[in-house]
Amino acid sequence: MKTQKQCLALHLGEWHGLFSDYRPTADGWELGGQKRSLITFTALDLPSSSGSPAAGIAIRQTNTYYPLQGSPAPESSHTWVYQDFSPGLRFFPDGSFSNGRMQLAPFSDFAVEQGFLWRDRKARVVQQWDAQGQLAGVTTILERRGQALDPGADCSPLSKEQLRACLQGRWRGIAQSFTIAEGQFAETEVDCWGTEWLSNWDPLPGGLWIGGPDPLPIPTVHRDRSFSVSLSWFPQPEDCHYLLRLIRDYDARGAWQRVTLIRAQKDPV
Repeated sequence: MKTQKQCLALHLGEWHGLFSDYRPTADGWELGGQKRSLITFTALDLPSSSGSPAAGIAIRQTNTYYPLQGSPAPESSHTWVYQDFSPGLRFFPDGSFSNGRMQLAPFSDFAVEQGFLWRDRKARVVQQWDAQGQLAGVTTILERRGQALDPGADCSPLSKEQLRACLQGRWRGIAQSFTIAEGQFAETEVDCWGTEWLSNWDPLPGGLWIGGPDPLPIPTVHRDRSFSVSLSWFPQPEDCHYLLRLIRDYDARGAWQRVTLIRAQKDPV
């Protein structure tokens, strides 16, 4: 099994992306703002205490953001180096990941970021809830490695009707789960009807859609605080026959329990 650093290394290179901020309304998603991004992952040799040879590899990430239109000058840039990983972050062997709070706490906001890596494309979503447990905003991040995004091919949304049609039929694949208590991965087979993965939320651009409660079962109101947050993606939305899905589960105490990555294909008609 790959280490977390080896999984992150699958992201090495220059990623050209589009960040889009949305807020939920009664009529669907309302676009709040957009910006372009250039995110670079670079491998670094770590010197040993004696100076030689290198003690290992660290990965440096640099995020640079640009206005969607107008000046080509960057708005901001940030750099940091990965040597260790936060306890709420878990990478999968294909480079997909889930990151979020370890615990749903009272009087506090809550956020989860999950994302998929598919060849030289990446799709990520950040979901944010306020202290009352209401979904406050969603940010989609669509990226390509080594080339600019194609707005028509990469960012077009599905309608609810198109999503339901795409999910019709029998889907089979593999579910890979990491359980916090056991600290290791386990695999099971998936065999289900795709309409089980429908959501009350409207689809997002790029073949993405989210799932989860609204509001969250906040501790000041609910004794049972179990819930799940999911993200699904058609990496090839032109035919919708391959699907990636992440589910982040929290137990009755509101503690992070498990994260699962599903890779499934639709049976031929």
